[in-house]
Amino acid sequence: MEPTEFDADALREFVTAFKEGKLKPVIKSQPVPKNNKGPVKVVVGKTFEDIVLDPSKDVLIEFYAPWCGHCKQLEPVYTALGKKYSSHKGLVIAKMDTTANEAKSDHYKVDGFPTTYFAPSEDKKKKKLCLREIWTRTQQAGPARRQPRVQYHLDTRVCPAGWRQMPGAVA
Repeated sequence: MEPTEFDADALREFVTAFKEGKLKPVIKSQPVPKNNKGPVKVVVGKTFEDIVLDPSKDVLIEFYAPWCGHCKQLEPVYTALGKKYSSHKGLVIAKMDTTANEAKSDHYKVDGFPTTYFAPSEDKKKKKLCLREIWTRTQQAGPARRQPRVQYHLDTRVCPAGWRQMPGAVA
């Protein structure tokens, strides 16, 4: 419902449509990618539910900003991770430009960049694991230890000793 001019009739029509539940929320979204076959799937506002909230897949989703220096540093590591796990049909490695798209779920809070969540297939709405601290700790550990820590975390779904307990993780 996009009126060409705002007047009492347009307002009345809007309120009526709202009361009848006919309004659809406006979600900020880039166009849906035509080719999304790479090792890291591109998620936009319009595809968030289909990809990230798919109950049949485990999803690792990175929320990033194109201008963010940490995001730029993470990109080659994240792409390598996507390549490594591309043969795992039950796991999706994905990313979303949060400056141009919004998630349709309140369960994925983005306070800074990059923010990465692991959404296991069992329960998308309640269980989530924020991996932001994993990136911070692996940056401090140096390049030689980056991928093994992320791989260990993905393989075992546990929080390694010494790491702060995160929602959904087991110590």
